[in-house]
Amino acid sequence: MIEKISFEFAGERLDLFVWKFFENLSRNKIQESIQRGHVLVNEKREKKSYLLRENDEISINEEKVLEENSRNLTVIPQEIPLDIIWEDENYIAINKPAHLTVHPAIWQKSGTLLNGLYFYADCSVEKFTPKLVHRLDKDTSGIIVAAKSDNAHEKLAEKFANREIYKKYFGICTGKFPNEMSGVMEFPIGRDKKDPLKRAVNFENGREARTDYEIINYESGIYFTSFRLHSGRTHQIRVHCSHCGFPIICDEMYGGNKEKIKFLQQENRPFALKIYDCFSRQALHARRLAFEHPFTKEEISLTAPFPADFEKAIEIIGVSKDFL
Repeated sequence: MIEKISFEFAGERLDLFVWKFFENLSRNKIQESIQRGHVLVNEKREKKSYLLRENDEISINEEKVLEENSRNLTVIPQEIPLDIIWEDENYIAINKPAHLTVHPAIWQKSGTLLNGLYFYADCSVEKFTPKLVHRLDKDTSGIIVAAKSDNAHEKLAEKFANREIYKKYFGICTGKFPNEMSGVMEFPIGRDKKDPLKRAVNFENGREARTDYEIINYESGIYFTSFRLHSGRTHQIRVHCSHCGFPIICDEMYGGNKEKIKFLQQENRPFALKIYDCFSRQALHARRLAFEHPFTKEEISLTAPFPADFEKAIEIIGVSKDFL
């Protein structure tokens, strides 16, 4: 990602500025990343103590920073229930529940999906070291795939990078009656200027991102919607929906909290409240994933069952399962 320094950050140390984007990493780790060249100022290496100037362009290799800081992190095998959708000698697909973090980090070394996968791998007849190919937000449920070898990881990760993976999500949003029942949200996404943990539509420095949507049902300010991802930016669906005025319900970070109900017509509020009460997390589920198997060339099509909160909401909304 590239950040252009505005007047308010001029004069700040480089390491302190970068630290804002990785609040769960230590400052020492950020300084090491700067020394290794994972952070550049105007395409050049600078010291950690470099004082920023207005209009400086800071290039941060986010993946490298995180990779360097997790490389020596030992994953502790931990018995965690796994809902396995599909598995072969190369890959394993899990229906991840909401509230489960995907990958351990310095600030959380246990209780993650990967800890559970390590335990499962240790108990398998043919032991393997699981490697996550992609990620889901902690509070997003649905399909996530791990590889069983470096080679398998590399081949499927390449398909993700080349956008050869079909990804379909379902979400429940809130807002006024839509102008269109389907469409394309194609807005670049970058870091939020005020909150480094958030993303936002950013036409200056954002990376291109496309989300197709189709509203399957609309009632009393509630949208039951399907999404197809053509890119995989962090928080992409959540950011795009919020930007277009129909945030995912119970998404506290992007404006989908219960306060939104106040903006609906009074007669719509009781129904909307029933749907909100189904969820303790953002109402987003990674439902389908399809790809050509890198080794067998077979077409793999995976579907993750809806969790209980979605099932309850679907029953209230009255959506036919034929659409899902």
